[in-house]
Amino acid sequence: MEEEIGIVYKKTYKLNGGYAIDPKCRIGRVLYVDDFVIVTETKEQAENMYGKLTPYLRKRGITLSVDKTRVTHIEDGFDFLDFSLRQYNTGQGKKLFIKPSRDSIKKAKNKIKDTFSVMRGRPVKEIIRVLNPIIRGYGHYWKHVVSKNTYDYMDNYIFLKVGKHLKQLHSKKSRKWISKRYFKKPHHGGNNRWILTCPLTNIQLLEMSWIKIERHVMVAYKNSPDNPILREYWEKRDRKVFNSENTFDRMKLARKQGYRCALCKHTLQNGEKVTVRNLEVSTGEFAKLVHVPCIK
Repeated sequence: MEEEIGIVYKKTYKLNGGYAIDPKCRIGRVLYVDDFVIVTETKEQAENMYGKLTPYLRKRGITLSVDKTRVTHIEDGFDFLDFSLRQYNTGQGKKLFIKPSRDSIKKAKNKIKDTFSVMRGRPVKEIIRVLNPIIRGYGHYWKHVVSKNTYDYMDNYIFLKVGKHLKQLHSKKSRKWISKRYFKKPHHGGNNRWILTCPLTNIQLLEMSWIKIERHVMVAYKNSPDNPILREYWEKRDRKVFNSENTFDRMKLARKQGYRCALCKHTLQNGEKVTVRNLEVSTGEFAKLVHVPCIK
């Protein structure tokens, strides 16, 4: 596709032998599966992309979606992969901000709302067990963009839902009794004393604002995971992905194992589901991270 629309790469002659888009090329493209965005300098260039892409896609039995395909200016913004991209005027000039889209936030709210509806009357430990993966999932998906305000908004939304659930659970108890029984400061430290905590197991409901916002580092051009020379490069990226998607306990196990399956000894981040199993070793039985297909 890049050749069809005129994107040209140039070797950078850096130590890693990287590539970058030729400075003379005024076109860019972002692709994910069958969704893509093409960036041009002018509206005329953008409209000409239809003519260049149509024959290329037709050869592969694909057509452009009429509903999803449009030409827009970056100052008006657009949504892509549940993110909103738009250029804003700031005190330091024009800046591009990528934020969670309204539709993405609406999906997250509906998921949480449905969870509370299904689990109405259920004990707090079950609510926390179901909600934590949802909060962690959306939080990690949004963490690479401008999400601080979204995190605070979602935390407040969940807090209101929690308060309503607890009032239904203990309709005859006072707010003071409920707050004293179910809310504590976070285990990892902090002054917020309104963290939902199970009085029996002491587990806590995650706050989305606890998730650290980290900018995504793109894969360098032509850095293939099949290249044996880049094995260390990909292992380092895989470890970062694993740490961002898993709990602290799993991260500690992964570090002890060198981020490799305890059974097959291959990297944990190979696309297969990972679980914790107690395995017998010479010194006793210990919890280990393994790929599910490796379990016999």
